[in-house]
Amino acid sequence: MKFVVSLLLASVFSSLAHAEICGGTDDRALSFDSKVGRLVKDGATQGCTVTLVSDNCVVTVGACALDRDYVEFNVPVSVAGVAQKSSLEDRYYVEKGTERHKADGIGHQWAVLRLKPNEVTGKNAGAVQGFYRMATKKSQNNDPIRVVSYGYALNDLYDIKRGDMPANSNPDQMHFAQQVSHGKLVKAGIFLIPEIIEHDADTSYGSWGAPVINEKTNELVGINTHGGCRAQYVVKAGARYTNSGTSITGSSAFSKAIKACVGR
Repeated sequence: MKFVVSLLLASVFSSLAHAEICGGTDDRALSFDSKVGRLVKDGATQGCTVTLVSDNCVVTVGACALDRDYVEFNVPVSVAGVAQKSSLEDRYYVEKGTERHKADGIGHQWAVLRLKPNEVTGKNAGAVQGFYRMATKKSQNNDPIRVVSYGYALNDLYDIKRGDMPANSNPDQMHFAQQVSHGKLVKAGIFLIPEIIEHDADTSYGSWGAPVINEKTNELVGINTHGGCRAQYVVKAGARYTNSGTSITGSSAFSKAIKACVGR
């Protein structure tokens, strides 16, 4: 039964490459959380979002685990829509060959990476930037959450073009810079599939791997992985139009990979 449900969910979401805006407005705003970074290739200024969970371990999505080079923190705001790079003191290269990851469907998309000490300061990322505690107990449905990410923010998204949604008031500084959106945990786990969480915080391309943080406890409950808000489902019956992610407490494989990295 669990296998059948997983296949059904995977088929419904297969066309959703990235997370989307929930509700009628894009409520994202600039954010400056030093514990959340941008995982990029050398020379790039856009990529996936990662979160520090120890001095040198970060979590993100499996799709970003093997082809990115370093994480940058304290990224400056964008200038006229052009993403900027962080300083060399805030860049930490991935320790290649230590990655643990899974890149399957919803609830089975995660990665844990180790970062090398900074090449300028010699210090570990978490010792400088801080890190989030992982949730050890399942959150409750409707708990308040925030999602911090480095997403696409220009006002040419499909729903804005169609006139379904007003433009964001600050796209030029926020585009692929750090941004935060607040919402609720619509589902803290799905029946028979505890690995899946659903939320209604606004996200966009670049928000893969973004932390889903419980505002009550300030703990990391999971990572954002798939879109769904305002999506045009082929099958609409029962659809909640939420964004989805992988739960730390619900996914034993994800939780074990984090503990293995942190405890090393």
